[in-house]
Amino acid sequence: MLSRKQEPNEPIREAGNACVLVEGPRWGDAEFYGQWLLGAAKANDLLKQAKQDNPRFCNEIETLELAEDIDYEIAATLFLAKLANGTFQTFTVDCSSGDLNDFVLMVEMGFFTLTGDRYQMILPANLDLHRVKESHLKLAATDDEDWIHLERLVVTLPCSRAKAYQRLLHDMSEDQRIADRQALLFRD
Repeated sequence: MLSRKQEPNEPIREAGNACVLVEGPRWGDAEFYGQWLLGAAKANDLLKQAKQDNPRFCNEIETLELAEDIDYEIAATLFLAKLANGTFQTFTVDCSSGDLNDFVLMVEMGFFTLTGDRYQMILPANLDLHRVKESHLKLAATDDEDWIHLERLVVTLPCSRAKAYQRLLHDMSEDQRIADRQALLFRD
């Protein structure tokens, strides 16, 4: 995409070998997972409401659904499945995959937050109709008639570096990883 030199902590602008690293909560935290999935269902309902209430909004975001309809219940379930299929602590989203669209929108709605150069799964706060609409409009605004520039809204890593992070987090004790996660999220 862009070929200029990347500044520190700036997203990588090439999808070829870039991915997003996501760290999950404590493994087996059913309460968190349940609330997170319910948040995705709420986001789905709010998006449907926004589309029904405002045909102009539908037109403004139609490029986001050219390939397939947006469904946060499915996206959230697939992201949780990535945790179960991997190391139970982390997963990656390949920037060349279709999952990046859902991920970027879910970041904008508050399901993930950036800590350093990785994302943490969090429970979305203040998830309402306005926030859902604004997240979709923000992504749609990156469309330059050639494509939607997802990479403008997300911080990525070379996949090799993300894999190294995953190994590091996997080798930590779960208690230490969660303590570090809490510190990164500024929680008590």
